[in-house]
Parts: sequence; structure tokens; C-alpha cells
Amino acid sequence: MLIKATHTTRLSYSALISETVMELRMAPRHEPMQHRLSFELAIGPPTEVHSYFDWLGNTVHTFSIVPRHRNVEIVATSLVDTSTPAYGVEKLEDTWPPAAPLDYTLQDFLRFDDVVCQSPMLDALARQMMPQRPTRLNALVRHMMAFITENFTYEKGITTASTVLTEVLEHRQGVCQDFTHLMIGLARMLRIPARYVSGFIHPGRKSFRGTSESHAWCELYFPSVGWVPFDPTNACVVGENFVKLAVGRSYRDVPPHKGVYHGVASETMAVQLQSEELSEVSGRLVGERSRSLDVPIYHGEPDAILPWTLDEQMQQQQ
Repeated sequence: MLIKATHTTRLSYSALISETVMELRMAPRHEPMQHRLSFELAIGPPTEVHSYFDWLGNTVHTFSIVPRHRNVEIVATSLVDTSTPAYGVEKLEDTWPPAAPLDYTLQDFLRFDDVVCQSPMLDALARQMMPQRPTRLNALVRHMMAFITENFTYEKGITTASTVLTEVLEHRQGVCQDFTHLMIGLARMLRIPARYVSGFIHPGRKSFRGTSESHAWCELYFPSVGWVPFDPTNACVVGENFVKLAVGRSYRDVPPHKGVYHGVASETMAVQLQSEELSEVSGRLVGERSRSLDVPIYHGEPDAILPWTLDEQMQQQQ
């Protein structure tokens, strides 16, 4: 499936701020089942953008804005070619518990932390999930997804980006991030390596929860093929409608954007995600590039500030 997506983030402040420092994980990953054909990052006020790969191979873009400003706008436009795995998940022969010891490289995805944290409630749920005899790993994973669907309610506004797993277990309500942390927690209790995935879904003709904004799901390790993606929010195996941006141990490793600002002001954020399926690849692909958006900066004394236009900003930088 050929998917074009535009992810727009607008940050507004109640007063002028003097500095923004931010890192982004908005570029789709290169994967066997996903190829990033084009990526453009537009940021305003104008600034210099740097990029690097983090320890898990996610593309990270960083920037700072030093002149006084009151708004920040980030527009990430991607073109991605996705496909489904050649294997059928239901045909995988992997069993639980695994027949051989797990590789040391998987240990980070078995550990608990302050987000996906151990608790008596999680321990009790894991005991409910635990088979009494060896079983197919795929069947166990589907049982976990069905349990989450039947016992937890998808409800916006109950949790936030900082909500930890113990709170989700108490409320039994949440959104994709919370359900993903819950499934990761259950898997790790059963000694199944699990990692967090941030991305988005292009709905197409199908009906999914979480298509209007960023989405989250998880990948569990199957020794025969490696990482296999599952979406506990929609109780399904991840298919070609899903676009993966970054992987980590929990949400705190991979938010689409995070940073700090310097100033006495409150922040509001608006996020919009638009996607469409294309029939063919345009001949004018940009590969990867960044450009500037016309968002004003301010100069002068705090009590006599005037905005600079984009042309004036560019002249100052020359």
C-alpha cells in the first residue's frame, strides 16, 4: 500500500518564550515490510535541523529556536510503501514457554521500568493469562488481546501521556498508549520480549480505533521470525494500513516530539494527521529534506516587541 501522510503539530504559548529545544521521531522507519520513499520536515520559526539514529535505529531530528517566539509549527510529510509479512502469523509454530534460552539482546524488552511497572494487579492478571501447559505463542497473544478488549474500555480523556500502567489497571480505561503498555506488561510477566511502537494508521476502507491521530501498538518476539506486530487497541495483527515511526521499551522512548522551552508561559498543542492512499509514485520525490515555515519571531525590548517576517529572518541569518 502506497501511503502519503501529513502530520501537523502546532504549539502555542500564552506569552513570548525565549528558547525552544526539541527532538522529533516523525520519520517512518525502513523495515522489510515498510519502505520510506520520501520525507519532508517543515519547521517554523526557521531553524537549522540535525538528524541522527538512536540506539534502536529510529531517525531523530533535533532543532532549537532561540529568538523570542510565541508559536512553533512542525509539519512532517511522508510517503511510505507498506506490505504485509510473507508468513501468516497464525501458521507460526512458536510455543510458550520458548524451547531455547532467549538471546541477551532481548533483555531490555523483558525489564520493567517506571512506566511499564510491576504491581500486584499486573501479577494477578498475568496469572490469569498463564497457560497450564505448553501452547502456541500466537494463541496466547490473541488471548491477551481478547482479554484487554473484553475487560478494558477505550475512552479518551481518562489518561495522559504520563500515565503509568498501575493507573490504567485501576481505571480499566484508556487509549492506544495505555492498552499497548498493558499488553507489554502482560507479555513481560510471561517472559515474552515486547516493545512499544509509535506510528499511525491509514484507515482506508477498514474501521480502526485511533486513525485520527498518532497511534501505538506493540511487537512481541517470536523466535522463528523475530518481532511480530500486534495492536491490542483493535485486537488485530498489524497490517499494511499501519506505518511505523519508532520502537522503544515504552512510550517515553519514542514520543513523536519532546522538548523544553524557556519562558513564563503555558503551552497548548494541536495535532492533525491526514493520510491518503496513492495509486502510483510521483516522479518528483524529495528523498529527505527540511524547509522553513513562515512563523514569526520577535525582537526588541519585551515591552516594545515587533515581529520579523520570514524574509527578514533569512536576511539576518545571511
